[in-house]
Amino acid sequence: MALVDLFIGGTETTAAALAWAVAFLLHRPELQERLRAELWRELGPTGTPQVGDTGRLPLLHATVTETLRLRPPAPLALPHCARRHTSVGGIPVPAGSILIPNLLAAQQDPDTWHHPEAFLPERFLVPGAPWRALVPFGCGARSCLGEGLARAELFVFLGRILQEFRLEPPAPGVLPCLEVSAGTVLRCPPFRVRMVPCQPPA
Repeated sequence: MALVDLFIGGTETTAAALAWAVAFLLHRPELQERLRAELWRELGPTGTPQVGDTGRLPLLHATVTETLRLRPPAPLALPHCARRHTSVGGIPVPAGSILIPNLLAAQQDPDTWHHPEAFLPERFLVPGAPWRALVPFGCGARSCLGEGLARAELFVFLGRILQEFRLEPPAPGVLPCLEVSAGTVLRCPPFRVRMVPCQPPA
């Protein structure tokens, strides 16, 4: 049952991340077009994105990565216990202290991220992008076991959706709210989307 619980939990967080990606893309229709052009150019009219295609589809990979940066599946990592006296950012941490990393805040730190609250996948396409500061699934021995699967699912699912459909708001100017609310999983507020079938260029 533990494996079932882990799988169900992973499904919930992956679905939440996919909803955030769609919501962000509704706010940036020009990015949708660039992603679709990349998919059609690299995979042709009938190709399907595969897990190993991140190098061929850098904008799609960057879009998934930026979604996870802005809206990590869970805002807080698992608790850690300091085994010895140490410090974090100059703040003393006595041995035995329980630390709960705030992943959401870390990934929007203005000292690390340029325009930290903006959805800018392009930031991961330039040299010197702060990849090492990206920890949407935690880090170390207590990082999420499902990280690889979640990233793969997001990459393939989002790619397939964008290959087949243009995402539009249900009415002009009716865009999803991008505000976050407290919770174990960061869920996007409910929204409606029109999925308009589209054809690759001849």
